[in-house]
Amino acid sequence: MTSGLDHTVRLSRPADFIAIVPYMLGFHPRRSIVAMAFEPTADPDSTARGLRFSMRFDLPDNSEDTPGLARRFADLLTRNGTERAMLIGYGPGWHVTPVMDAVRGALSEAGIDTIDALRVEDGRYWSYLCPDPDCCSPDGVPYDAGTNPAAAAAVFAGYVARPDRAALSAMLAPAGGQDREQVQAATREACAQARSLLAAGGDHDWYHEGLAQVAAALDRTQAGQDLSADEVAWLGVRLSAIFVRDAAMTLIGRYDDDTHIRLWTQLTRRVEPDFAAPPAALLAFLALRTGDGPLARVAVERALSVDPRYSLAHLIRTALDCGLPPETVCGMDFAGMADEIADKAAQRPDGTRPVLPVGW
Repeated sequence: MTSGLDHTVRLSRPADFIAIVPYMLGFHPRRSIVAMAFEPTADPDSTARGLRFSMRFDLPDNSEDTPGLARRFADLLTRNGTERAMLIGYGPGWHVTPVMDAVRGALSEAGIDTIDALRVEDGRYWSYLCPDPDCCSPDGVPYDAGTNPAAAAAVFAGYVARPDRAALSAMLAPAGGQDREQVQAATREACAQARSLLAAGGDHDWYHEGLAQVAAALDRTQAGQDLSADEVAWLGVRLSAIFVRDAAMTLIGRYDDDTHIRLWTQLTRRVEPDFAAPPAALLAFLALRTGDGPLARVAVERALSVDPRYSLAHLIRTALDCGLPPETVCGMDFAGMADEIADKAAQRPDGTRPVLPVGW
């Protein structure tokens, strides 16, 4: 699920809704069904509706899964206070129509009005609700999203629509080339130093040193600077400590969300893959906070591909599956948690120390 655009974009024709969907999702959907959720504006005397968020699911491969998908749509929309929804299915009629019928039925039972239900394929759309052949030809209505004003407004506002979901996932793929070689060497050195410090015991302050390194990395990122291989390697090691990772979340609010997203994206790509779960989970959390559901989803998948038991990634995936709205996360007092996390770190020093992956 992803939140609505934070710029004014007027949607009136079916082609406008179709054109804006890729910019809300971050990619052009295929073999999917999308719901665009609407709610009343703040003015009680206004009949205008505001686009709040969109949600997308793959079309099920098995017809037996269709009723469950329809119920899930209705449950998520109801839970988020949706009163009206636009439905758009992407793919051939034989695949879209049974799913669309089931979803429309589930929304009707839930008291949610369907503004329109469209099927999109090969540059044409069909409406399931419009009976007028002069308006909605049985052969489909051609549209050009590239010249649509709604798409142009989204591009002007800085939104990007990637070719498909795979292209979105590729944003978080491990970096290669010389940078990978340098980070790999730096990570081995950082792990060796960490082992020596751990073996020496004493009162080595992993927690505060880790928090200071995260803050320094955010400063560098905010200034538009890339991190060195050594910085990437040490952050990967530090963030493997649970309380250091949690402390990084207390810096939300001290830096703008975009700075956090750029840092955790860079680290997810550049750390050695075995160390990617913590920065990927932090990226997923920031994406959830900003309403970028697709990015949150691929970041969670990246984290779980590294560590299938990584608990923070599982929590975020549950929040996404339950349709937790971004404003719920935005209301959390992260700075206020700093003292509590620091106290827990002092009581449980094991949670402040790196847990190096096997082989490092």
